[in-house]
Amino acid sequence: MEENKDQNKKREISAGVALLIFLLLSTAIAVQQVVFNGDMGSMFFICWLFLIPIGTFFGYNSNDLMKASFNFVQKSLPAVFILLAAGSLIGTWIAAGTTPAVIYYGIQFINPNFFLVTTLLLASALSLFTGSAAGTIGTVGIAMMGIGGGLGVPPAITAGAVICGAFFGNRLSPMADTTVLASATTGVNIFKYIKFALYDQVPAYLISVIFFLVIGFKYGGSINSSTTREMVEGIQTNFHLGLPTLIPLVVTGIFLAKKQPALISILSGSVSAIFIAIFYQGVPVARAFNTFYSGYSLQTQSQVMETLLNRGGIESMWSLAGITLFGFAVAGILEHIKVLEKLAEAMVKRVRTTVGLTFLNLFMGFLGNAIALSQNFAIVMTGTLMSPVYKKYNLKLLVCCRDVEAGGTYGALFFPWNVNTVFAASVLGVSAGEFIPYLVIVYITPIIIMIFAITKFKMLKIYPDEKYVDVSERLKNDPNVILKDVANS
Repeated sequence: MEENKDQNKKREISAGVALLIFLLLSTAIAVQQVVFNGDMGSMFFICWLFLIPIGTFFGYNSNDLMKASFNFVQKSLPAVFILLAAGSLIGTWIAAGTTPAVIYYGIQFINPNFFLVTTLLLASALSLFTGSAAGTIGTVGIAMMGIGGGLGVPPAITAGAVICGAFFGNRLSPMADTTVLASATTGVNIFKYIKFALYDQVPAYLISVIFFLVIGFKYGGSINSSTTREMVEGIQTNFHLGLPTLIPLVVTGIFLAKKQPALISILSGSVSAIFIAIFYQGVPVARAFNTFYSGYSLQTQSQVMETLLNRGGIESMWSLAGITLFGFAVAGILEHIKVLEKLAEAMVKRVRTTVGLTFLNLFMGFLGNAIALSQNFAIVMTGTLMSPVYKKYNLKLLVCCRDVEAGGTYGALFFPWNVNTVFAASVLGVSAGEFIPYLVIVYITPIIIMIFAITKFKMLKIYPDEKYVDVSERLKNDPNVILKDVANS
C-alpha cells in the first residue's frame, strides 16, 4: 500500500526537463574540465548531490535515490578493478624490465619512417590478443611513447597511433569486455558479430594505416640522436635485458589464451613481473612488491628516463577509479528518475528510417559515454533501448550490435572527461585535447557506418521480402524468427 502511495506521488519528468538536466550536467563537467582544469571526481560527487534534490522535487525519496545510486555503482566495479590492475601492470612491467626491453629493441630495429604504422600494428595486435585497451596503452603504449620521443615524433601523434590500435583491437577481440557486452546485450553470437564488424573496421583501419604512414614520413628523418642515445644508455645502465624480461608478457598471454578473465590475466602478468624484478633485475623484495601498489621509481640524472619510467602502480589509478565510481553514482540517479529513458523515448519517436536509426544508435552511445564516462554503461543503455527498435523496422540484431559498439566503444574517446580518455592521457603523458585530433579510426568508423545506412549496404533485413518498415505485427505471429536470425547470421 505504502509503495503504491509513494508511486502515485511521483511526477513524470518530461523530455524537455530531462534534456535540461542533461545539458546542465554536461556543461558543469565541461566547464570545470576545460576552463578550470578541475578534478572530475569532485565535480561528479557535487553533481550527485545536486541531483538528489531534483529527484525529491519529482517525488522520489532521497533514501531510495541514494540506494539506486549505490546499486548502480556496483556495475562499475569490474571496470574499476581492471583499471587498478592495469596500474599494477604498468609499474611491475617496468621493474621487471619488460617495458624498457621493448623500448630498447624498438629503438634498435624500428625503421623511423614506419614508426607510427608499427606503433598502430603493435598496439592493435596486443589489444586483439589480450582484449584490453587499458593494458595495451599501459605497456606497449608507454614503450612506443619512449621510442617516439627518441625519434623526434610529436607525442600527440604517437599517442594517437597507440590509442587507435588499442581500441581497434579491443573492438574486435572476443575477450574484450565491450565486445562481449555488446553481443550479450543485443543477443548476437560474438564470433558472428566480429566477422560482421570487419566490413566497417577493415576500411576504417586501412585509412588509419595510410594516415599514419603518410604522416610518419614527415618525421622519419627527424631523429633526435642525443635523446635516443640517452634513452638506450639509461636502459642498459639500469636494467638487465634479454628473454627473461618478456616472461610477464608470455604469462599474461597464456592466461588470456586459456580464456581466463582479463582481471586474472593482468594480475598474473603483474605478479610474474614482480618475481622477474627480484630474481633477474636484482630489485630488493620489498621494493619489487611495492611497485605493485606505488609504481616504479627511478632516481637518475637523466630527466628523460625519469619521465619515461617513473609511473604505474595501483596508487596512480585511484583518481580514475574515483571518477568511475562517482560517474556511475550520477548515472544511477539519472536512470532511476528516468532522465535517460525520457531522452531516448523522445528521440525514438522521431525516427522512421534506417539512417535515423543508425544516427540515433551512435548518438545514444556518445550520450552514455558523456554522462556516465563508461563504455559499458553506454553499450548496455544503447543496446537495451535500441534492439527492439531495430527489430521493429526489420533490421537484424547484427546491425544493431555493430552500431551499439561503434558508438559505445569509440564514442568514449570524443569526451576529454571520459574515464578511457583520462586514463590514456594520464598514462601516455599527453593531454586529451592534443591526441584526440589524431584518433583517425574513431572519426572514420561512424562515417562509414552512416554511409552503410544511406546506401543500405550490410543493413541486413529480418524479412528479405519486406522493406525497412514496421514489422511488429509479423514478428508477433513469428516469435522464433529472431532466434533463427541470431543462429543464422
